[in-house]
Amino acid sequence: MNLLIGILGQIVGFLIFAGLIYVIYKSIKLNPKQFELSDGEEIIKNVKGDYWQKLVVGGEGQNSGEFAFTNKRIAFRSMFQIFGGLNLDIPYSQIVSVEKSNVKGFLPVAFTVKTVDGESYKFAIMKRDIYIDLINSAEKKDA
Repeated sequence: MNLLIGILGQIVGFLIFAGLIYVIYKSIKLNPKQFELSDGEEIIKNVKGDYWQKLVVGGEGQNSGEFAFTNKRIAFRSMFQIFGGLNLDIPYSQIVSVEKSNVKGFLPVAFTVKTVDGESYKFAIMKRDIYIDLINSAEKKDA
């Protein structure tokens, strides 16, 4: 009986370990298929990054996930969609400005997008200048 319990324990432990490896693997690999595209829409850049959301009680909260910069919008999907996730879609036509910003006040990897409805969205992506230029050029085409 003890042998059976030991074997079952090892099997359960292995399955938990394999599940963790799978979750880590899925979080590293890009998954452009999670973005539903409209007719004529195509992904220009697909990259991992963070959305920094203002919290009700001071500071900002980090939401890690994946961005799709399409020819029509910025789309963001948080990493853990199983639990409801965070989904943002910002059409380029709604963007008023894009400005460089910092994470935690000193890390120069972010940019803030302001929209016509007065909302601000802070995104952190390595090599932010590439994405700022992409947004600015897409806004001009959209206009």
